Amino acid sequence: MSVQGPVYLRWRAGRPLPEEERFETADDALDAVEARWESLQHQAPQLLDARRVLLLSTAELAAVVAESQEGPAEGD
Repeated sequence: MSVQGPVYLRWRAGRPLPEEERFETADDALDAVEARWESLQHQAPQLLDARRVLLLSTAELAAVVAESQEGPAEGD
């Protein structure tokens, strides 16, 4: 993903307002999502751009994480 930052990871941690974490690039944010997927997957994570416009929804993040966990395809 080539979006330059800041990029925000937003999730619901059981509070009325969502939690947010700021990253310099979308790749950094995706790395954090993959590393914390076990806890984030049930907290509606989303990636937002600098204007807080949705870049990746929870379903899209789930697909990205699933693809990364499968590893590279044969021939890659």
